Amino acid sequence: MQCKQTGEPSSVKPVYQDAFNGNNWLPFEKSLYLGEGNTPIIQFSNDYPLLIKNESLNPTGSHKDRISSYTISMALAKGYKGVVIASSGNAGLSLASYASYAQLPCIVISTYKLNKTIANMIESTGAKLICTNSSFVRWNITKQYVADGFYPATNFLNPPVGSQPIGVQAFKNIARECYAQLNYQIPAKVIVPTSRGDLIWGIFEGFKELKQINLIDHIPKMYAVEPFQRISKVLEGQPYTNIFDGTTELTSINGQTVTFQAIQAVKESNEAAIVVSNQEAQVAQKLASHRGIHLELSSAAAIAASEKIDDTLNEKGSIMAITTSSNFLPV
Repeated sequence: MQCKQTGEPSSVKPVYQDAFNGNNWLPFEKSLYLGEGNTPIIQFSNDYPLLIKNESLNPTGSHKDRISSYTISMALAKGYKGVVIASSGNAGLSLASYASYAQLPCIVISTYKLNKTIANMIESTGAKLICTNSSFVRWNITKQYVADGFYPATNFLNPPVGSQPIGVQAFKNIARECYAQLNYQIPAKVIVPTSRGDLIWGIFEGFKELKQINLIDHIPKMYAVEPFQRISKVLEGQPYTNIFDGTTELTSINGQTVTFQAIQAVKESNEAAIVVSNQEAQVAQKLASHRGIHLELSSAAAIAASEKIDDTLNEKGSIMAITTSSNFLPV
């Protein structure tokens, strides 16, 4: 196990005592609910074997609603003073919305680059918004609120790890939904926009559990989508604790670091990372809009990545892109 003392931190995951039966192994039997989950699977094209799991149709427009539901539920269950999050946009709006519904105090810490519309939406929920000059300052402030009794929804360590482990468990439901919605089948390949790796790790864990009880006989090959080489370089042998330089307009999957959980999900599913440029994502975004599906740029990158996969199965639905957020949310 990696640990902070060695300079190689990793996130953690819950271990459940009861035997897994396909429905349990989640933190809550009934979590706070605003309508998240059971997002549709849509055939993207009649002449290309691509499906999308459209997470942009969650209540606040992104997959972050799943993690917010579990995070707020845990904060309530354990009697925390409130919740705190370091966010560049979507996650902060999501957590603030769920906290407002639960009437729980929420602190959102962002930078001055935060889109003004998103900032106004966050403040409209009653959450306290604090803006700083850098991510590192955000994390220091988050740490102070955690010490004061607030439940953290995101990382506040450096080097960074994934988000709230209890919240990340919610992403296992994406795998379970795929299995049920595809008539108890699974896609051969799953493409996931990736930054800290919460989403790809959670989906991977969901499929892994289905395999554990023999509902499926293999785990789909998982592809992490990145805006410049990070995971790709780690797979080639570089330490995952390195800093990886690059610039991108794919704000939601930006960042110079790689997490242990992202690497494990990709390695254990025996596949790779795919680099998508700004221009490639923009072309995919426009293509999606022409089909009535309005995706944020980082989300559209999953569709762009699908065109770089050599699909040898030639069967409809063999590739699934997880489209994570709506273009109606400015970032």
